[in-house]
Amino acid sequence: MQNLSTADSTSLVSRNARIEGDIRGNENIIVEGFIKGTMQLDGDVYVGITGIVEADIEAINVFIEGQVTGNIKARDRLEIQSSGKMTGDISARSIDIKDGSAFEGRSRMIKSDSGSKTSSDSPNA
Repeated sequence: MQNLSTADSTSLVSRNARIEGDIRGNENIIVEGFIKGTMQLDGDVYVGITGIVEADIEAINVFIEGQVTGNIKARDRLEIQSSGKMTGDISARSIDIKDGSAFEGRSRMIKSDSGSKTSSDSPNA
């Protein structure tokens, strides 16, 4: 698991938990259960191998080992690990899609210096 260090605290959605609604806050979140809705965090999102997220996500960093359906805006880094499955559009300053992962959608790189965006629309399956 990645070191979640962008916020002072970390919340856990455990394997047997199910949350529906909007999640907002200044912390990191680890998802091992199910979330449906939207997530807007000033921290990192880590979707563990048992995690299932059906939500649009906005966070500093997003790390996916489980399943995500929705659009993601990572203000810094997005990683899809080999066990990860992502369906939706993604944008981040840094995107790392590992061999063996599944990604279906469009990707857009965000320039870090001026905040302008460079589109690299690349549908991957």
